[in-house]
Amino acid sequence: MTFWDFCAPFYDKVERTNAAYSGMLRLIRDLTPQGANVFEAAAGTGAISAFIADKAKSVLCTDISERMLNIAREKAAKRGLKNIMFSTRSIFDTGESDDTHDVVIASQVLHLIDEPQKAAAELKRISAGAVITSVALLKGLRGFFARPGVGVWRLLGFAPKREFDAEGYREFLCEIGLPPSRFEVIDGNMPIAVAVWTKMK
Repeated sequence: MTFWDFCAPFYDKVERTNAAYSGMLRLIRDLTPQGANVFEAAAGTGAISAFIADKAKSVLCTDISERMLNIAREKAAKRGLKNIMFSTRSIFDTGESDDTHDVVIASQVLHLIDEPQKAAAELKRISAGAVITSVALLKGLRGFFARPGVGVWRLLGFAPKREFDAEGYREFLCEIGLPPSRFEVIDGNMPIAVAVWTKMK
């Protein structure tokens, strides 16, 4: 069982300990055009996919953890969402054709993987419009237990490959080929940066 399979049953509860989380959801919804075809990579329990589904034409919600996706499926069923499909996919090989989706979302994942540039190239390839990414800004946070979400995840074995402040995340996105056309930081006990890369027509 992977770390993410283990965390799936209580993932949403821990995420909601961060005051910035709901703001991130609202901003990503605002950034999603009405009637868009959306692909979400590393979607976890599908919180973003479910939150934007009524605005989108279709949403393909993907993750490598089947336990996470099962919770996402239950969430969509409870809400009566009919335009979300679910599939176990890797962020490095989505199985999608070029320029297939108006919006591609990869939230809270690029700091966790060994080859973020490879993932970024795949996300850009399948996007016809924009790639939206986000990350919790952990660099410089004080006190292991003073930040409940950070403390809980680290106790469970959470070990990101990289930690960022806002400027560091912006620089990282430029380095991996996702220079943002829009960049916002949402305040909270763990601030979250949301960035948008736009495909040139």
